[in-house]
Amino acid sequence: MDNSFKALGLMSGTSMDGIDASIIHSDGLDNLEIIDNQYFKYPKKFKDDLSAFIDIIYDQRDINKNIKLFRSLERKITFYHSEISEKIIKKNNTDIQLIGFHGQTVIHKPQNGYSIQMGDADLLSQILRKKVVNKFRENDIKNGGEGAPLTPIYHKLLSKKIKSKKPILFLNIGGVANFTYCYQNKLYAKDIGPGNVLIDEYLKKVKGIYYDEDGIIASSGSINYNTINHFYEHEFYDINSKRSFDRKEFDFNFIRGLEFEDAVSTLTYFTALTISKNIQNNITSDFDLILCGGGRKNLTLVNHLKNLLDQKIYTIDEFSYDGDFIESQAFAYLSIRSYINQPLSYPDTTNVKHPCKGGFIRKNY
Repeated sequence: MDNSFKALGLMSGTSMDGIDASIIHSDGLDNLEIIDNQYFKYPKKFKDDLSAFIDIIYDQRDINKNIKLFRSLERKITFYHSEISEKIIKKNNTDIQLIGFHGQTVIHKPQNGYSIQMGDADLLSQILRKKVVNKFRENDIKNGGEGAPLTPIYHKLLSKKIKSKKPILFLNIGGVANFTYCYQNKLYAKDIGPGNVLIDEYLKKVKGIYYDEDGIIASSGSINYNTINHFYEHEFYDINSKRSFDRKEFDFNFIRGLEFEDAVSTLTYFTALTISKNIQNNITSDFDLILCGGGRKNLTLVNHLKNLLDQKIYTIDEFSYDGDFIESQAFAYLSIRSYINQPLSYPDTTNVKHPCKGGFIRKNY
């Protein structure tokens, strides 16, 4: 590829279980070669410490009150990112020109003008002796955007590679769910509410486990439709809104009093219901639905979506793309677009006022 770059993308998502790393070769426009993907699992103590810290952060002032702990965790998380970076670069024996470093989101409040990701880009650049791109959300928010979702421009590239005869709707189910609708030159995206967060937070609090593997627990309980119907009448967000969400905005307390399996079943169905209603409310044309993110592995959740949408659902893996690494690939791609001065976000993806460039390039060696 002429005028192309090898870039490493690093992503630590809302599950806080570890780091996804991907190396791609791209011009930041239409060309794409995926070279490798790797996963780094956080040690349990670090994961628990990180989770406990984020649980006490509700605004920027809370970070300032706990700045020493923030800096300590940030240094550790940066070293973990350097470790996985060194491993994947060495394994592939390749030169990397750019590193897209998302970091770990601590608090996301675009309505207050900020989104804070933990990670020291200068330190990472110094360790790896590479250019590092970070703060992908900052310029979007400064220009009236929500700062999320940022993967749609990469989804658009994937849609060109998949070459469906229909429009494609990428549904990413991470902690928060979002979708990207791609058809010809049309690109529309939005956050649509809880993904895995309600289920995962309930499991962590009640049983000390991190997720419902394959949706087995959800499949063993009974859905309490009365609870769902009552809560849905007083839902905590507007499905017509064009805004992004912080994971702390979602509260599972409406299922209090239910037996454990029934609570997980009810939360899982509620999650599928909010996703499906949001898609139906925003997209009226026919489309191929392609699932990305960890939620695609929750078979009970996926079956609910199939029934509620009356729609065949594919996983991105069926098109030879590993669904665990779409976001890390996306941030490698975004780092290239940042470097070549191309927009990362658009009015129909983040509600920003105009197509918006972003990212800060760090060179500290």
